[in-house]
Amino acid sequence: MLTDVIVKLILSLALGALIGIEREKHGKGELIEGMRTFMLVSFLATLSAYFSEVLNSILIIIIAFIFTGLLTILGYLSKIKHKHVGLTTEVAFLLTFVIGLIVYSDSYPYLLSIAAGLILTLILASKGRMHHFAKHLKEKEIWDAIIFAIITFVILPILPNRTIDPFNSFNPFLVWLSIVLVLTISFGGYIAMKIFGVRKGIALTGLLGGVASSTALSVAMAEETRKYPKIFNSAAFAICLAGSTMFLRMLAMDFVINSDVAMKVLIPLVVLGIVGYFFSFLIWKNKKREQKINLSSPLAFKSAFSFGIFFVLVFFLSRLAENYVGDAGILLFAFLAGLIEVDAINITLATLAITTITPTVAVYGILLAAIANTISKWGLTKYFGTNELAKDVGKVFIFLVGIGVVFLIFASI
Repeated sequence: MLTDVIVKLILSLALGALIGIEREKHGKGELIEGMRTFMLVSFLATLSAYFSEVLNSILIIIIAFIFTGLLTILGYLSKIKHKHVGLTTEVAFLLTFVIGLIVYSDSYPYLLSIAAGLILTLILASKGRMHHFAKHLKEKEIWDAIIFAIITFVILPILPNRTIDPFNSFNPFLVWLSIVLVLTISFGGYIAMKIFGVRKGIALTGLLGGVASSTALSVAMAEETRKYPKIFNSAAFAICLAGSTMFLRMLAMDFVINSDVAMKVLIPLVVLGIVGYFFSFLIWKNKKREQKINLSSPLAFKSAFSFGIFFVLVFFLSRLAENYVGDAGILLFAFLAGLIEVDAINITLATLAITTITPTVAVYGILLAAIANTISKWGLTKYFGTNELAKDVGKVFIFLVGIGVVFLIFASI
């Protein structure tokens, strides 16, 4: 018990130091709260939570918070005196106290505490980029964000989480959740590109393209090489990077839908992603010069709702295949669906594995869909792009397909 408390106190000091260092670095001489003060306020919060538990009285936390609040007011009054009126540091100071409380209530591996500290530090450090983002924010983007919030936080919770059709295949909540998942990925990728800028790094382009839609990125890059053949090497890097990111995106979705299935595909999808990144790095290393690639915004509600319709169709046909053809029919359909879009069949199989099909069948189907989508992207680069691009991409994708087939064989043993 004592050892656990000591570890939490050390973690509290470390998170306070992290936030304090950031504030000192960007405070420009206007702060009275330095790194040590942030460390101490976090330490105070954790210590007050400990004694509150020991003495069975929340009064200690209240007194400590009031003391922190008074320090915050003094700091703000000092800033006003020197004609600095920003509240960012003061809010961060109070949040550091809250993080200190979270540290004490958290347990190993302290994911919530560490995540809260890192997120706060990231927000504080991103001042310039966020101001730039807000300054260049368009009215359409604001409305898209509002609609996204309504779709996610208003409509989704009120939908029935059960099948409502005679074929026992249409679950409004799951269908809407699939739309929300795709929109969340696209929206997050879009925000990141707006803040950091696509042109600042082709690696960021490939990663975010893989998060949003590796297929869409492949087509876009292939079309660019038709216009500008000399960029095929950079385009190949972006396509391979996005294609590798797809495997990890699939795994993340599986963890959201069905953790049992996710654990079974963890090793294959992680290996495929890492190997893909390795070969992407080799392409990057051999790249002769930097090339700028323009990637259109992945924020598209029309595409997300089209995906939702496709999800319903995939789910319905998978049910029919399960009822009338059996597991072999599901696997065949998984491969065919993967040629078109991997996310819908991935989510469908992970969902079906909760109630109707076995996790093993879901794993086979997910790997088949991943293999099929990799083959499909290679074909798209060859059809829409140049022979040089298809050759570079093909070397990587053929190897990834081979690894996927090996995992399929071992999974069947």
